[in-house]
Formats: sequence, C-alpha cells, structure tokens
Amino acid sequence: MQVRLTQAIVDALKTLKDVPDGLRSRFDAMAKTDGGHVLKLTEDDAMALAELAQWHIRTDPATSKPTKETAPFAELVRLIDEAQL
Repeated sequence: MQVRLTQAIVDALKTLKDVPDGLRSRFDAMAKTDGGHVLKLTEDDAMALAELAQWHIRTDPATSKPTKETAPFAELVRLIDEAQL
C-alpha cells in the first residue's frame, strides 16, 4: 500500500525512537513528490506503524482532540486506515 504523507508527518516520524529496522528502512525509502512524500508499506508494516503512532498521540483534555505536537501522528493513523480500505 502507498500512503501520501505531509511534511509535518515526515518531520514527526523523524522524532520517533525505537523504530523497528523494517519500518526505518521504509522511512528511508520514501519517495518525495510534488504533493509531499509517498511511503510504501506492507500490511504488517502499516499495522506496526499505526500502533507505534498511536502510542505517541496525546489529547488535550479540554477538547479531547490531539495536541498540536501529536496531531501529525493522529493524521498518519487516519491515512493508514484510509489506505487499507
């Protein structure tokens, strides 16, 4: 599957620690396009990345929405879900 990422998501991915080697190699192989970046994932990679991103999402108690800092991870999870359909 292919997931189109914004620069904000790519920047957020660079902050992740303890990324499995398989996912890290997928990040390194991302193709830059006019509209952002394209990340190619297997179904297993997509599930692992979505779970990893979910661990980093924090919500604002006042709004119940992701904080500004973690919004790119929430968007990534949404994009992965869309791509799997």
